[in-house]
Formats: sequence, C-alpha cells, structure tokens
Amino acid sequence: MKVCSTENMQIAERELIVSGTPARTLMKLASAGIAESLMQFFPVPGLCVAYVGKGNNGGDALTVLNILKQHGWEIGIRTAYPRNEWSELSVRQLAEISPPPQEYQAPPLPRTGKPMILLDGLLGIGAKGMLRRELSALCSEINYIRNRCGAVRTVAIDIPTGVDPDTGMPQQNAVEADFTMCIGAVKQGLLDDDATLFAGRLVCIDLPGLHVQALPATELITSSRLTKFLSARPYTDYKNKRGHIGIIAGSEGMLGAARLCCEAALRAGAGLVTLHVHKDIYPLIAPSMPPEIMVRPVDSYADISIRTFSAFLIGPGIGSVSEEDAEAIRLILETGTPTVLDADGLNLAAAMQWSLGEHVLATPHHGEIRRLLPDADNYAIRADIADCFLAEHEAALIYKGARTIVTQRGKPLFYNITGDPGMATAGQGDVLAGVCGGFISQGESLLVSAVLGVYLCGRASEIAISAGEATQQTLTAGDTLRHLPAAILSTARLCY
Repeated sequence: MKVCSTENMQIAERELIVSGTPARTLMKLASAGIAESLMQFFPVPGLCVAYVGKGNNGGDALTVLNILKQHGWEIGIRTAYPRNEWSELSVRQLAEISPPPQEYQAPPLPRTGKPMILLDGLLGIGAKGMLRRELSALCSEINYIRNRCGAVRTVAIDIPTGVDPDTGMPQQNAVEADFTMCIGAVKQGLLDDDATLFAGRLVCIDLPGLHVQALPATELITSSRLTKFLSARPYTDYKNKRGHIGIIAGSEGMLGAARLCCEAALRAGAGLVTLHVHKDIYPLIAPSMPPEIMVRPVDSYADISIRTFSAFLIGPGIGSVSEEDAEAIRLILETGTPTVLDADGLNLAAAMQWSLGEHVLATPHHGEIRRLLPDADNYAIRADIADCFLAEHEAALIYKGARTIVTQRGKPLFYNITGDPGMATAGQGDVLAGVCGGFISQGESLLVSAVLGVYLCGRASEIAISAGEATQQTLTAGDTLRHLPAAILSTARLCY
C-alpha cells in the first residue's frame, strides 16, 4: 500500500476508469474490502449506522451496509442531504438494499451487548473548503455518540470528514475515527501528526489495477510486506540454529520487565534465551521465570561471556547501574553484536553521551528520544525528530508512539498501522523489545526485526480486543504477549 497525494490518487482513478473499469465496479471492490476488514475487527454482528453525504463516498458506505446486512448486521443511515441531490451511484447502491435501511431521525444509541459502528461516508478526498453547516452538525453528532458510549467505534471511509487529505489539518468538528479505511493508497495527510487523533488505525484496502504515483521515502508497514519473513522453517532446524539471545534486564522493583521481554523473545522464535541478573535479585526473579528461560546470576555485567550470544537485549527495568556495569554495557555495544537497546539502556546511553552504532536497534518513546537528542524540542514533527536521530546515530530506530516510526540511515520512514490506544500501559515496550531481539537473534536484520516487532505487537493487541478477551481499558502487556501467536498467524495469512 502506497502513500500518495490527493491529486495523484485522482489521476490514478481516472486512468483506471478510462482503461475500462467502471466506477461502479471500483465502488463494489472498495466496499467489499471495507466490509471484510470491519468483520475481522468486529467478528460479532452488531449495528452499523452509515452517515451518508451526496457524493460517491456515501455510495461506498451504502454498499458496505448491504454487505454487512447479508452477514447478519443491523443497518441504518443518517443523511445530510435529500436523495434528489445524491450522486447517481449512491442512488443505485441504496436501491440494491432490500429492505432499505432504517433512517434515524435522532442520534442512534448502541444496543446492549452488540458492537455499534458509525460509518463516516459524508465526504471523500475531493471535497474542498470548510464544512457546510449540515455536515458539521453530523460530524459533531458522530463524535458525541462515540465519546459518550464506550461500545461505539467510528470508521471513516478513505478520510475522516473534516480532515484535509494532503495536510492532515482537521477542521472544527472533524470526525474522530477509530479506523480509517484507506482505499487504493493512504493519503499523505493521514500520516501527519495533526491527523493521528482523527484517523486512528489505518486499514489498507487494495484496488486491483490501480497504479498510483507514491511519495518518496515514506512507506507503510503492512502484512503483505512481512509474510516472507514468517514462512515455514526448514524441517531440520534445531535450537542452536535459531540463535541465542543474551538479555540484561530487571532489578529490584522491576522484575516484571525482565519476564516480559524474555518470554517475548521466546515467542518470536529465539532458540535460546539467557537472562543475566545481579546475584542479589536472582532468588527473587528465577522462580518467577518461565522454565524455558535460563537465568544466570552475575556479580556485575562484566561477567557476561559476550561470544556466547548471537544478539543482545539491554535495558528493560535495569534501573540505575554502577560504573562497572555501565562500562560492561559499553563494551558489549562496541563488540558489534546486534543489540536492542531499550528503556534504561537508552537512558544510560543518553547520560554517557554514547554514539549508537549501526549494529544497535534503539527503541525510544518520546521522552527517551528527547534525552538522546537535546535538540529534539526544536522539531515539532515526529518525522523530523526521526531524521535528527539518524543524523546523530548510525543505529536503527523504533520511535514509539501512536503511529510508530521505524527507520535506518539510507532507508525510508516506515509507519506502522497496527495497534490500539489500550497499549498505552506498562510493559508493552518490554514485549516489543523482546520480540525484536528474538528475531535479531535468528539472523534477521535490525530493520526487518523492528518492522516485524512493531506490526506484530500492535496486531496482537488488536486481536486481544476483537476477540473480547480485553478492552482498551483492560488490555495489558501480558495480553499482547499471549496473542502474539495469533498475530503471527493472521499476518502470515495476509489478514489486515
């Protein structure tokens, strides 16, 4: 899935229609993809209310309703304009729904025990200027229902109404979507920091035969990019061929960080995982670790045999370290062994003003990257901060956030599309670091491991919620960890 401007998307659509693909066929293809995605995120049928404008975006929404209805969903509509002002395609799509959907005259409310989707089909990417009064009122209604009722989710078709598709700037009352179904390509404005709150989770809906000119140096992390890295293993594999990762994690009061990252490395497929901890906390942490993980007590990190390991993970929950331990970590980083540097490891690097080499994968959130880059506050845009990091360090980067960025010198900015606000909780970064370390220990490159890690952890959290085993309020890092196998399966099958 490419990232493009509105103009380039419109050119590509016109070329596809001129080449012989009717606009109605494009609408049906896009709507089928949207409906399939919705049923994956919401496997239990519920109520879907489409907010319909007079353009073809409204026609898309009506076609989606028809498909959902055939799969057991209740459907309804809210309209901004009388039907004699609708596009021809929208009128035809409404006529295909039998019986026609109920038209709500007041804000619809969720049904107890069933999911409810508000489908934003008010405006498409061709809309210009300020929102008209009647559209602004319906946008405000969508946001009111979503924010008032916890069981309601808003899904925008192609672009949330009121968000500029090229700049990402939202107007007053712009729709706050939980999901945006991006048809054919992701419009460049959706990756802008200002648009993140309004676009939510981006879902890529392919249009066969569409050839769109993409923006340079900007790409999305999608399942189709990752499947080749999740293929079946050789039948003759054994544990030593799957790598041995050495982990430095955990301290008194932060033992959970060590367990989460170690188990995540195992779940990512590492053949052997060894955790190194100080002798004083060994009696506390060893009994709580999964039996597959080897726990080695050390007087200091200088006791670690570096040559034993194919990769390292350093930092989760280590807290403040002694000068001897800091020197040992510096020596590990200088050996050239591929290393994930996370959490307190990043804070140590910032305090010691270490330059991070090309064999390091750094995994900072915004607070940590500010410590690594004193000039970070001079940049308002996350993409610029990532570029600033690359200018200072040779390391690969996972810049964690609502739209996590993965990059490396000479490579594009890769934006992750998976994840859920429920991931804003302790331990999620430990799981991510462990997954990345697990892939690195098996011989994957830093960049590939980072891309796999952010996508799979985000997908695991989504699966936990869509399966009804967690909510945005109750999701834990343990939930994400437990659903990693399902995330790998869904990604390998080219799911969304």
